Amino acid sequence: MSHAGLQLLGGLPSCRLLTCPRTSRSSCCASKPRQSVRIAAKRGHIESDWEKEFSPGNRLAKRSQLEFEQIQSSPSSSSLDSNSFDINGSFDGGEVDCEFNGSQAPANQSIMHRLFGRHWEELPAKYKLVFATSMAFVLCNMDKVNISVAIIPMAEDFGWSSTVSGLVQSSFFFGYMLSQIPGGYIIAKKGGRKVLPLGVGLWSLATAAVPVMAGTMPGLFVSRAAVGLGEGVAPSSATDMVARLISQDERSRAMSFIFGGLHVGSLLGLFVAPPLIERFGWPTVFYAFGLLGLAWAVWFEHIQTGIAAKEPEVAAKLQGYQQHSGPAGKLDASGQQPVPWRGFLRNRPVQALAYTHFCNNWFHYTMMAWLPSYFADTLSLNLTQAAQLSLLPPVAAIVASSIAGTAGDALISKGMPVLRVRKLAQCTAFLGPALCLAGASLTDDSHLKVGLITAALGLASFSLAGLYCNHADLSPRYAPVLLGLTNTTGAIPGIIGVTITGAILDKTGSWPLALFVPTIVFFVTGSVVFAAYGSSDPQSFENDAPFAVEKYAQPLYKQLGKAKQLSSGLAASVPRFDGQRVDALVSKVKGFLKQKQS
Repeated sequence: MSHAGLQLLGGLPSCRLLTCPRTSRSSCCASKPRQSVRIAAKRGHIESDWEKEFSPGNRLAKRSQLEFEQIQSSPSSSSLDSNSFDINGSFDGGEVDCEFNGSQAPANQSIMHRLFGRHWEELPAKYKLVFATSMAFVLCNMDKVNISVAIIPMAEDFGWSSTVSGLVQSSFFFGYMLSQIPGGYIIAKKGGRKVLPLGVGLWSLATAAVPVMAGTMPGLFVSRAAVGLGEGVAPSSATDMVARLISQDERSRAMSFIFGGLHVGSLLGLFVAPPLIERFGWPTVFYAFGLLGLAWAVWFEHIQTGIAAKEPEVAAKLQGYQQHSGPAGKLDASGQQPVPWRGFLRNRPVQALAYTHFCNNWFHYTMMAWLPSYFADTLSLNLTQAAQLSLLPPVAAIVASSIAGTAGDALISKGMPVLRVRKLAQCTAFLGPALCLAGASLTDDSHLKVGLITAALGLASFSLAGLYCNHADLSPRYAPVLLGLTNTTGAIPGIIGVTITGAILDKTGSWPLALFVPTIVFFVTGSVVFAAYGSSDPQSFENDAPFAVEKYAQPLYKQLGKAKQLSSGLAASVPRFDGQRVDALVSKVKGFLKQKQS
């Protein structure tokens, strides 16, 4: 068929091959499955008909053929010689355009490769870990906020008051608080890379168990506490991996991206949970979210396997005990430096950081637990409408967290002292929301009230460039332990704050007094404390001498020592069986049984 004949049929669709340098041709073509090929047409004809020649499968085959012939015929050229190719015949005349559609990814490619092409494979390992950890934090808050939505139909089914609902929601934080210090210590020893998937697996199984355990109040408390126990190791694990892999001038962005996953999780949880509950019942949301967490744990291990194969030096940094960056200290029996717990508790910047963490979490935990109920009560909305309106603050928080991380790193790169950046970010995260909540307490305009609460939660995300980066500033070596320590105080609002809010609401019936006023007080005092005592200088924690009060505990220490010796003696007195003794015992038993049978 001649070129004129092709034009009578409407012409060939536009088809251009985007050529690229030899070093990047494979990645360019692989990452763009829908490419165009421009060839100069010469006189001739096409032996096969239109449908066969330009079907999607044949187009892909032709593209592969053209690329192979291009490499063979033009080894030193980065552009395509249009006279070097012939597609089942020859062409002459003007230009003919044809477009190739679609391609099938190989079956052995990962899901991330199919979604993002070669961009995922070429991404440095540290950024893969940041992305995967952020996805864990998405699931973390999805499993936190699901109870804040499900609590409304659960309270109706079981006849709970606001105080009981607050107790149910606060049970999560008992487990969350208990795992902070032990989890941080274990993470410092073993590395966050090992602990994080275990935590995700634990809280996902516990989330799926909530409907099964909800029949009794103790069972519900235990299941929610187990969710908190698993989620409690996530912040320390993330801080440990960031301290090991990310430099200080990138740390604000990394922490903002990871902890920004919490806001995305709130957004997805509040968006997905109401329709699931209304169509299939409140147990469905716990089963679905638990299954997602288990899938993440499998995917994270797959990522780690790939990193160990391609970038073993990164995998090595994530393993085991970090070396202390401060002055050398005494070594314990295992040859490692003991954790200076007393030094942490004496350190003024750590004390300021702990109180700042408490104030920050009072706001987030009380708002997370009560915001859907607040909107449903004050604006007379149903479950879905209240949850959808609760989506606005997480959206604002996602935007603000991206701005906070980028702005913080940019200011540090331009020479602003790290301490000034941390204090500026944290005061913005506290004083801005305090003003917004004060305005929301005084106005009766529904739209203005929603806007101010949204702005408050958005501005609070500047803590990601202040509070959450400060642990690694004070000590990269002890960053997970420090976060576990300060997050222990930060978990207290989840226990007493959520419960106190419900109790005040029952007594007064005033949402501003129960939800906003305590937060404003903590925001103002937290800003003063962090501005006065916060630091970004590396700390040595050398003063690990016993406290004066410890002398009163000496009798208890002696009793504990005696109990340990007694248990060791009992363990030593237990007969130990080696292989020969076990075989002899088995032979005697067999002989005895044979005698009985005879």
